[in-house]
Amino acid sequence: MLLLVAVVRLLWFPGAYSAIFGVSRLLLLIAVIALIIGPVLSVVVYKPGKKGLKLDLVVLTSLEIAAVAFGAWQLYARQPFYAVLAVDRFEAVSRAEIDASQIVEPTLLTRPGHAPRLVYAELPNDPVAVDRLIDETLFEGKQDIDRRPEFWRPYTAGVPHLKAVARPLGFMLSEESERGKRARRWLARNGGGAGDFIFVPLRGPNRDAAMILHADVGFPVGTLDVDPW
Repeated sequence: MLLLVAVVRLLWFPGAYSAIFGVSRLLLLIAVIALIIGPVLSVVVYKPGKKGLKLDLVVLTSLEIAAVAFGAWQLYARQPFYAVLAVDRFEAVSRAEIDASQIVEPTLLTRPGHAPRLVYAELPNDPVAVDRLIDETLFEGKQDIDRRPEFWRPYTAGVPHLKAVARPLGFMLSEESERGKRARRWLARNGGGAGDFIFVPLRGPNRDAAMILHADVGFPVGTLDVDPW
C-alpha cells in the first residue's frame, strides 16, 4: 500500500494535482477496503484447526489484492494526461475524458514522462464558429474546448496568449494570507525573483490550484495548492 501511495503521489498525481483530484480521499478509501477485506476478515475467519482455513485465508488475500489492484487501476485511469490551456486557465484532463480519435497533431497523443502533456485549446477566429461553439456547449450538452481535441494545438502556439492572461506571482507574494505564505515558501525553495514567475488557475474535479510558469518562456515550473482566483 505504501508503494502505491508513493507511485500515485509522485508519478501519477505530482504536486498539486493530488489535491485537485482528491487523491488522498481515494487512497484512504482503498486502504479501508483493503483493511476490512484483509486483516479484519482474517481475524473473523481464523480459528486454529478449522477445516478449510488455508483456503479461506487464500481467498481473503486474493480479494484484498484484487481490491487494491482495482483501486490502483481507477487512479491510473483518472490521472491527468493533459494540462489544457483554455481561455484563462489550465484544465487537468484525463485520457478517458476526451475522444483521442479527434486529435490531429500526433505529438498530442503522447506525453513527456509522467508530466501532463501541455496543450493549447484555441477558440475559433470566425465569430460564427464561436457562436456555434457556445450553442453546442450551452444547449447541446457538448464539452467545452478544453475537452474537444479538434480545437487543440501544440502548447507553444498558445504561449503568447498565456502571457496575456497570466498574473505575476508577485500578486500572491504581497499577500499576508495563507496563500501568500505558501507562495513565499515556494519561491524560497525554488529560487529566483518574484518577477521571474507568473501563474494561471489550474482546474481539477475536486478543487482548483495555481500553475506557476516561467515569465519569459511561459512553461510550467510547478504547482501550488492554493485558491488561484
